[in-house]
Amino acid sequence: MPDRDDDVRRPISRARILRMPVAEKIPAPFNQGDLDSLCGIYSVMNAVRFLCPELGRQRSIGLFQVLSESLTTNRVTAHETVGLGIEIPTVHALVETACNYLREVLETSIIAATLTSKIRRFDDLWAALGEGLGDNQVAIIGLSGRYDHWTVAYRMTARTIRLFDSDSMKVLQRARCSLRDPRVPYQIDPDEIILIRRGGGVDSKI
Repeated sequence: MPDRDDDVRRPISRARILRMPVAEKIPAPFNQGDLDSLCGIYSVMNAVRFLCPELGRQRSIGLFQVLSESLTTNRVTAHETVGLGIEIPTVHALVETACNYLREVLETSIIAATLTSKIRRFDDLWAALGEGLGDNQVAIIGLSGRYDHWTVAYRMTARTIRLFDSDSMKVLQRARCSLRDPRVPYQIDPDEIILIRRGGGVDSKI
């Protein structure tokens, strides 16, 4: 007849198997935003949020819905928006849509501009962008290189650009940026910069 102590011990070894770390069996979940390319929409959202903080959460949700709907009228497919990202003409169109929305809900406006001079050197880009930021003005900037991303810049120093970013980036170091040099992590195209400032009445134009 089997020893009763053996029957008692058998479940113990099975219990040890069940106690294997869960992390070894289940991969980490994807976070919202890990796989999509919605940074273009969020750059416009964050530019507006920085310049018009009184917009609040509910009206910001309304703005996001309006921007999403406007992509359809600009013939940008869901696959392009979510999977591939958007290009500078579409970002300009989203800024104009945001301007119209702000006129309706806040009776204020945002005004967009591009860098006026032809930029051929990175030093010139840095100087022009530094002159454009501040005084209630931000810039939507298209980054390439390490990865393609739209972000919002709000302040500069001689060595850094401070960011208001949807992907938690805080600072761009000047030493890590260039116009076209692939040896540094980030390239900034002067043609993919939109300066945005708050101001103007209901008759203002983008």
